[in-house]
Order: sequence, then C-alpha cells, then structure tokens
Amino acid sequence: MSTVSQIQLRTDTAAAWTAANPTLRSGEVGIESDTRRLKVGDGTSAWSALSYFISGIHIRGQASRTTVGTVSIATQGTYVSTGLTATFDSATAYGTTLGTTDQFAVKNTSGSTQLFNVSASVDVHAGNNQNLGLRLSKNGVGIAESEVRSLSGSDAVSLSTSWLISAAANDEIGIQVANHDNTTAISLKRGHVVLTGISL
Repeated sequence: MSTVSQIQLRTDTAAAWTAANPTLRSGEVGIESDTRRLKVGDGTSAWSALSYFISGIHIRGQASRTTVGTVSIATQGTYVSTGLTATFDSATAYGTTLGTTDQFAVKNTSGSTQLFNVSASVDVHAGNNQNLGLRLSKNGVGIAESEVRSLSGSDAVSLSTSWLISAAANDEIGIQVANHDNTTAISLKRGHVVLTGISL
C-alpha cells in the first residue's frame, strides 16, 4: 500500500512577511505569494535579515538615455559620473532598480551579493581630436580595468566596455567619462548600462 504525503510551504504576501518578521526554522521555506520570491530560514535570523533565495533566477537590470546631456569636466583626465538621469527598464528588470545616488546607474536590490556581467556604451563628443574615455564604476568608485578610450571627430564617437563585477546588496553600478585632452565639456548623445547576473 502506498502513502501519499503532501508538503505545504508557508506562503504570504511580501508586506505580511515584513510586518510579521518571523524567524523561520533552519531549512524552513517562506514564499512571497505576490513577488514569487522565497527565503530559507537558518533558525536564528528574522525574516528581514534573511537574503532571498534566487537559484535559477537571473538578477538583471538596464538603464539608458537617448536624449543629449552635457557632462561638465573640471579637470583634464579625471573621470566623473555623468550627473545625468537615465530611464530604467522596469519591464525586464529583476532584483534591480535605477540608482539612487547615481541616477545613470543600476542598483542591486536583490538582497544579496551578486556577480554581474556588466556592459555599457555611450556616444560622446567634445570637439575634434579629443581623447575621450569611458569606464564602469561601483558606488562612484571607478574600475580602472574597464577603461576604454577613443578620439572624437567631427561627430560623436562610440565607446563600449564590459567587466565582471561583484556587487553587494544596494551597490550601484554606473559609468564615468573623462576628457583626457582638456576640460571641454562632453556631450553625451546616448548611452546605456546593462547588468546581467551570473549563476554560480
């Protein structure tokens, strides 16, 4: 004779879990019915202290700008954030939002540290024969290894870069630009930054 057993996991809305803030037993699963995210208890941490369990789901986000903006350059060869606001693509995002400190950045809101494949590109101009640069940044700190440069001509030059970046919860990944020849402002014609989580 066979026996059929049924396992039922604890389920509630994200708001209800946050309000109750229970401590799940070690290995106990709690599911947010409205977001479809889940957490696994450790027996000691309250709900709000647990990270979301994200196996099989790729954290992702992208932000772009398609209108012209000006980036002021105070010092030759010094990278600066754009100071411009991008548009966040919320329709394809999961576990990310538009940056709050840098609004041309994507913020990791997954609740845990993630490894991201990050790519970015810009079309920029500052006059003929200007050596312009692009690099990625994390929390406003430039990542030198991701730097790319090119000379602008009579029209905008396209710069693209990519790098693997580990981002803790609430870290922001953005871009920085520089004029390596003088302090002429940079005209950013369009640009984007894309984060794609890597499953380990």
